Order: sequence, then C-alpha cells, then structure tokens
Amino acid sequence: MNIQINLRPALAGSMASALVLLAACGGGGETTLSQASPSGTAALSESALALVPGDTRVKWNPGHYVQLGAGAADALVQRTFKEISTLPNVRGVQTRYFWRDLEPTEGVYDFSEIDKDLAQAQAVGKRLFIVIGTKAFSAGARALPDYMHTDEYDGGAFRIQINAKDTVRTEATTGENIALFNGNVRDRFIALTTALGQRYNSHNTFEGIGFNETALGQAVVPLTNTQKADFFTNLAAVDAATRQAFPNTVVMQFINYPRPYMPALVSSAISNSVALGGPDTFLDDSELDASAYIHYDAAWGKVPLGPSVQAENYVTTYQGGPYAPPAVTDLYAFAKGRLHANYIFWAKTLTEPLVPYSNVLAMWKSSSFPKDAAGGLSTACPSTFASCVPKL
Repeated sequence: MNIQINLRPALAGSMASALVLLAACGGGGETTLSQASPSGTAALSESALALVPGDTRVKWNPGHYVQLGAGAADALVQRTFKEISTLPNVRGVQTRYFWRDLEPTEGVYDFSEIDKDLAQAQAVGKRLFIVIGTKAFSAGARALPDYMHTDEYDGGAFRIQINAKDTVRTEATTGENIALFNGNVRDRFIALTTALGQRYNSHNTFEGIGFNETALGQAVVPLTNTQKADFFTNLAAVDAATRQAFPNTVVMQFINYPRPYMPALVSSAISNSVALGGPDTFLDDSELDASAYIHYDAAWGKVPLGPSVQAENYVTTYQGGPYAPPAVTDLYAFAKGRLHANYIFWAKTLTEPLVPYSNVLAMWKSSSFPKDAAGGLSTACPSTFASCVPKL
C-alpha cells in the first residue's frame, strides 16, 4: 500500500509554537491522500472508524505483549500470534519497522507490512503495538530513508560505534542514529507519524505507537552541545505532534540516556499525555535507575508506563553484568512493582541454551499467574487521559 502525502505547509505554520512550548504540531491543515494499491484495505475497514472531532477516548488495553524485532518474517509474526491466541492474559504483539521501510521515497509511504501484521492480530482477537525504528545497531545498517542523505537533512543520520573494538570507523563497521537535531528531519518525522495517525488512530486493533530509546550512542563524530539540545527539543515536538495525530491511541517514548536531558523530555511527555517506556528491565542497574527508572515514579498514574524485557535482561541483572539469569517471574515482579508497568513488552528471545521466551510462555501458562486480560498489571486509566475504553 502506497500513500502520497505532502504536509510541509501545515508544518510550517505550526512548528514555531511547538519548539517554544514543546507542544503538539504538524497535525493540522488539509492533506491529500492518494492510494496506489489497496493492500490491506479490506481488513482495515472492518475496525477503522469515522470518529467525531473532539472524541478524546483512548483505546486502553494494558498488559503483556510479545516483542519482535524489525523485519520480522511474516511466518514469525503469524506463529507468534498463534502461540498467544489461547492465552487470555496476553494482549498482543509489539512489532518494529524502520522509518526507511515505511517511507521509501519522500512523501510516499508503504504501510503494507503494518497492515499485514494488523490483520494477523485482528484474526485472533489480539492487538498490535508498533515501534518506529530510527536507530540501527548492525554494521552498515540504515534506519532512515535514502532521500535524507543530503546536506538539507545533515545526512539524515549520524554514524554510531556499535563495537568498541572496531578500529576502522566506516559505514561497514558502524550503525546509525537519527539526526533529529536537524529541523527538516523533525518535520519529515512528524509528516510520517501524521500519515500513520490518519490511517490507524481509529483502528480498534491498533493499540499503540512508540519510538525507540533516547540514548544517542557513541557518535563517530561527537555531537556538539547545541546538537544534543536540539535533538531532544525536536524529539519532544515529535512526541507531542504524534499524540495530536493519534488522539485516541497510546503514544509511547522509550527513555534511558543521556541523564541530563531526561527531566525536560519526561515533563513534556506528561504534559502531552505521552506514555513512557524503556528498552531494558534490569533488576540491579544503578545508572539506569538514576537516569530512567526514577522518572517512572514521577509519571506513575499520569501517563501509561511500558518497560520492555530485552535479550540481555534475561541473562544478567545490570548492563554488562556477568551471566546470571534472573527468573522471569522476578522480571515481571520488578516491572510491575518498581516500574509501575501498565504494559510489559517481552522480547521473543530463543537463544539456546536458556531459550528465555519458553520461560515467559511457561510463566503465562502457569496456574499461579494472573489470568485477567492485563495479566496482573494495573489497568487504572492515566489521569492525563480524558477516558479509557477497550475499543472505540
């Protein structure tokens, strides 16, 4: 499915106030959509609704979600939904898509993979929560569209070191992170999420949209202090604009580092009803506790909270720690108690010999594990939401 959309006029008129107030922008103005392919349209029409302007109800289905990586094969997505289809205490799946795959050329969007995954969720009565990837951790990988590789966008991304032992710092040995300090990159990001909102905000199977971690990574060419400040000012603007584009859907920002920029970003998120989550659930990580977990306390009850359990979290209790696998029940208890989780996203890690995801499935199936739809997590409606409903 290809959608062509041009939002530059609307963005130009609203961006100034967004940068001052870190408030919503980019969602207004008249847009023109042209659909070149009907892929996914039939399935979408079954749950996409025409909402009355000003409807502030939010789709609210907190609980446990299986987390899949970017580029997950259709067979893996289908198998995962099948595995959880009979589990009443597992809500759905979280999938990741790189920006470049959603916007192959400027202003032309391809949401066909999202449509397919959404159809899989709908077929078994589960929900889909997506993450837009703007950071690539594999050598030579690209997360941003090719059209941004120009001076207008500062190349669209900056190279980050992914292996401290590498001595040759080239594209072949580095990953990348979004050059969000560039205002044009910010504008295009908001255009993307606005297009996503127009298509999926009213879809009852579409639970939420999130953005990857805030950590900048080890830049090959160090960022200036001005670039860092602009990066987080623009990220707050993207978060707020996305919430405006998804008024009836959970919008979540994953946070971790750098510590000095987290308070302002979190404050903006709470002001704009943007949920907070994180890429890691470590049981004993003092640095992460000071940089991120402390902000879960401030946001608790105000906005949704959604930590994720990643591959490393299954095998150690702090970043870079020794092999000492915690029980998945301990990870659940920590996320529920210490992090006040409404959502927990569990990475489908099948690495032997531990095969952590098998332990997660066993926990969910255990007779002692809560069998309510949220799997024991808090379902209280966040105070910044007007109202919470399971479906619109």
